[in-house]
Amino acid sequence: MGKTLKDMAKHLKNVITSEIPETYAINPMFENISNEENIREGVLVFRNFLYQLCDVLIVEGDLYDNHKKNAHVFDDRVTISVYFPFLHNVKCLLLNIGFHGVLTESSQSLTVGNNIFDTKIPVSKSIECLRFLTDCGILIDGINLNDKKPDLLKAERIKISYPDNPAMLTGLKVMAIAEIEFGRNINKSKVNKSNTISYCRFSDILLRCDYRVLKNNKTDDVISILKDTMKPLSANVQDFILQLHQRYLDKGLKCDVEIKDLWIKIKYSYKRNEIWAINASLNNGYQINVKAKNTHKYADAIEKLPLFLQEMIEKGYGCGKKRGISDCCDGGCRGFRISLDDSIIDIRNAIETWLDTELSFV
Repeated sequence: MGKTLKDMAKHLKNVITSEIPETYAINPMFENISNEENIREGVLVFRNFLYQLCDVLIVEGDLYDNHKKNAHVFDDRVTISVYFPFLHNVKCLLLNIGFHGVLTESSQSLTVGNNIFDTKIPVSKSIECLRFLTDCGILIDGINLNDKKPDLLKAERIKISYPDNPAMLTGLKVMAIAEIEFGRNINKSKVNKSNTISYCRFSDILLRCDYRVLKNNKTDDVISILKDTMKPLSANVQDFILQLHQRYLDKGLKCDVEIKDLWIKIKYSYKRNEIWAINASLNNGYQINVKAKNTHKYADAIEKLPLFLQEMIEKGYGCGKKRGISDCCDGGCRGFRISLDDSIIDIRNAIETWLDTELSFV
């Protein structure tokens, strides 16, 4: 059975940026929206609004779950527009409200026109999204949503407000601009010689409230994303991952962050060869992926690993269909997968030994 919209809402809630500092320098490109203090406050309030949006979807998701396709069970990347069209439509509406909306002088509301409605989205679906946003606390003045079929083209002036905390509108505006501006092309943010973060139009900067794109200084962003990604896991697992991260940076590996359709991949490479990665995805949860291609060179070392790892390595790496061990996709091309739950603590030393040995043959 495929994942539901409720499942996606729970996953989205996990990958929304949880740790947003109270102070950070804002890129000057956003200075025409408001002052830095108001922007930072607005981003925090918008993040909390997204949590509320997820909570509503978790409760009411069945009402809007109209997807007709299910992603392959082994796919980490689940394209929102294909598999969760309602969430995609809501995102598009929020993006347009934020990007095209004009903040009033007091920043208490946004004024928009009917250009916020995507012509690719049927009118009935846009109305459904508007009604959903009112369930999330947004007030919409200028369209009578009680009408059975409101005429959206006649709505030339629409007032958007959020009575719970109007600062959310400033946050919505800056995050919408950030997603559209940073998502026009693949944008690789080079943090330093060992770390990069790749943003593209599928990175969902808005839905994850990724404040980092607003910053003027990005020196600590990789470790920040890693900590945020691991936040739903136990403290012991978080500590292990942070130690593993530093261990392999010290050994000269390069760390790259890729974010696509709410799938976060943090991969560690040596001489352009991916050695291992951390994955957080809707379909597969939280995992370590090991792309060990040299296991045939250290059979004696494998015999000293825990039985669980031995049996996993024995099955082999790579596409099961191509290797003739499976009639259908078995996810083998994605590497050896180890779940990031508390059981990993018992084999943490063995994982380090395995990765060290693999690295010695690269």
